[in-house]
Amino acid sequence: MIYLAGSVQAAEWGTLTGQFLYTGKVSAPPKLEISRDQEICGKFSDQVVDQSLVIGKNGGVKNIFFYLRESKLDESQIHSRYQGLSPSVKIQNKGCIFQPHVSGLWVKKQQLLTVNEDLCAHGFQVKAYRNPSLNQLLPPGESLSHRFEFGEKLPMRMSCSIHPWQEGWLIALNHPYFSTTDDSGAFSIKNLPVGEWEFQVWHEKAHYLIARPEWTRGRVKLKIAPGKNDLGIIKLTPSLFAGK
Repeated sequence: MIYLAGSVQAAEWGTLTGQFLYTGKVSAPPKLEISRDQEICGKFSDQVVDQSLVIGKNGGVKNIFFYLRESKLDESQIHSRYQGLSPSVKIQNKGCIFQPHVSGLWVKKQQLLTVNEDLCAHGFQVKAYRNPSLNQLLPPGESLSHRFEFGEKLPMRMSCSIHPWQEGWLIALNHPYFSTTDDSGAFSIKNLPVGEWEFQVWHEKAHYLIARPEWTRGRVKLKIAPGKNDLGIIKLTPSLFAGK
């Protein structure tokens, strides 16, 4: 359950930041077997790699989801700058992988747009929980627009029914307060309403990311103050990603 400390006043907003760093040995991600459409997908063998744990040059862990768990926010609790978000979130089938590998959208204001940029067909699938799942054949050059009706509690797996190595993750939420970590392991969620909130931390290999002992099921309660709120460096050991 999420608790809001007091009423939100008009100008009370805070930005939440942090950086996740891997403490283990970093090695190049292994290449994946290209078992279909070798004549097309084989040209992209350098990028058809295991992206389930991507570590940047400085040890940053990429593709961690960090988002507000609350599903029911008043309009007054969503900063006006979010009204200018793009109406579509684009995911490409390009080079026989999903680009980007992880993404998120605000259900009320944004729809999913997936485009097949390859010269072979893709079977675009999204395994949803509250929403109907997707399974759509996309011939070369074709696109699909889809609007989710409900926000989801966890990221949804994207896959291709034709190319078994192809995988990605998508979160659809009832608000715009989410982020994914970049190559440096950093994330930023701007213009959060002040108060005490609970956030979810999730990664495809670790699932619930229990980066600190008190982060039960990858959930962390934070008091957001006006201005900057920085979690600092959060170190992640290899054991957090084992066995998934």
